[in-house]
Amino acid sequence: MKNDITGIILCGGKSSRMKTNKALLKLGNKTIIEIILDEMKKVLSDVVLSANECDDFAFLNIPIVKDIQLNRGPLSGIYSALKNSKTSKNFIVTCDLPLIDSKSIEYFSKLVFEKEIVIPIVNGIPQRLFGLYNKSVIEKIEEIFRLSEIDKSVKGSVYDLHQRVEVESIVIDHLQFYNDNMFLNMNTPDDYEKIKKYFN
Repeated sequence: MKNDITGIILCGGKSSRMKTNKALLKLGNKTIIEIILDEMKKVLSDVVLSANECDDFAFLNIPIVKDIQLNRGPLSGIYSALKNSKTSKNFIVTCDLPLIDSKSIEYFSKLVFEKEIVIPIVNGIPQRLFGLYNKSVIEKIEEIFRLSEIDKSVKGSVYDLHQRVEVESIVIDHLQFYNDNMFLNMNTPDDYEKIKKYFN
């Protein structure tokens, strides 16, 4: 169990396409947020939730961090959680990924890295909301927020952050823990129906 890395689950999205809070949908006999939290806790001793609807998640009995900057998307959740984190290294995952497991989290948590962000890349696609984030990116996020107020080309997104810091992208599809479904993203009712079959 690692105590030098804080686990952060991003749960602040509006779930507009799902029409309900997707983190609270059930797969089998557990909610999605419980499934992800259980996998995180197998590896990391400290896990926090980045969410604005605190009452919805009180049953989890873990710290909940609200957005400092409102209506700024996932980058705001990352920023707020990092500001509250007591560790330099932080493992971030979004609640859109209910099929991730502890083996993938453990692999990344053991990496020794010099770059500020380390993420997997799957089929050429970077998985920006799954990986290690160093607390040192806080200043860069603050700069992005400032720029987004005056420059419309800066959206204030996670992508903007990844363009401004050193990112290590690791190809993982040859690694033992990898499977083709682990990064299935759940945003719509159709996605939910597809993912349900893995929990029957």
